[in-house]
Amino acid sequence: MTDFRSQPLSPAELAAFRARQKSRSRALAVVLLALVVLFFAITIVKIRNQSAMRAAASHPAASASPLAEGK
Repeated sequence: MTDFRSQPLSPAELAAFRARQKSRSRALAVVLLALVVLFFAITIVKIRNQSAMRAAASHPAASASPLAEGK
């Protein structure tokens, strides 16, 4: 990679660079946090669905409707 800038950044340019870097870091943190929350929510929903299906399978009489039995 070539450096097109031969002089160091001025204090104002450095402050602007750090501000942009900080805002990008915060945006990335928000995106990562949103993904963590999304994965957690999906996991909770899957676990609840599995436990409901297991409960229905262990009590077939309670989950069967009279219409399904043909009565």
